[in-house]
Amino acid sequence: MQEAYTEGQEDQQAQVTLDDVTIPQMVDNVRSGKMSRRRLITVLGALGISATGVGAIVAVAERQLASKAVPHVDQNQNTQRHIQLHDSHVAKQATGDTNALQNDYADHAIVEDSMFPDAVVGRKAIIARKSMGLAAVPDIKIAITNRVVHGNQVSAEWVATGTHSGDLPGLPASGRPFTLRGVTVTIREHEKIVRESIYYDLNDLHRQLGGKL
Repeated sequence: MQEAYTEGQEDQQAQVTLDDVTIPQMVDNVRSGKMSRRRLITVLGALGISATGVGAIVAVAERQLASKAVPHVDQNQNTQRHIQLHDSHVAKQATGDTNALQNDYADHAIVEDSMFPDAVVGRKAIIARKSMGLAAVPDIKIAITNRVVHGNQVSAEWVATGTHSGDLPGLPASGRPFTLRGVTVTIREHEKIVRESIYYDLNDLHRQLGGKL
């Protein structure tokens, strides 16, 4: 009976979390011990994230990284508008148009990337890092496999393929092809990205490209 009661409590808490808290905040809560790994998995599944996507997020949640304040989900948002904004953002990334891409971010935007221990703060720094990534993998292709919109939070699961032609942190250019699965969570305010969290299994990437963590 106690186990059933515990599961019921977690289901109830999952609904509260689903309504009020963004995925990046949940990841931070797992790192700080405020939320269990099991509960995170339950909530992500309730949000509509696939098992593969859940695995990518949980892999990052188990690493201790520096965190930044995360905005809350705003339920009073136009879902279709956020899908349109996300489609436009993905199209700009696909063409490598960093000049257009930078206009999607707020001046104070924060981007987390599993490859880096610290978040990038500010539009200029964000575009500089994205330019570095595009230079290292100039033939990158990203296919969206699942997308969930929850208020002003868009969670997109993806498969990235490309050739590792340039240096990345801890990964000297190898010339090797790779396939990487992950999830990007984007939060907007006034139609500008204020938080972007890019989750993937860094160990998997290093295994494919011969790097060392």
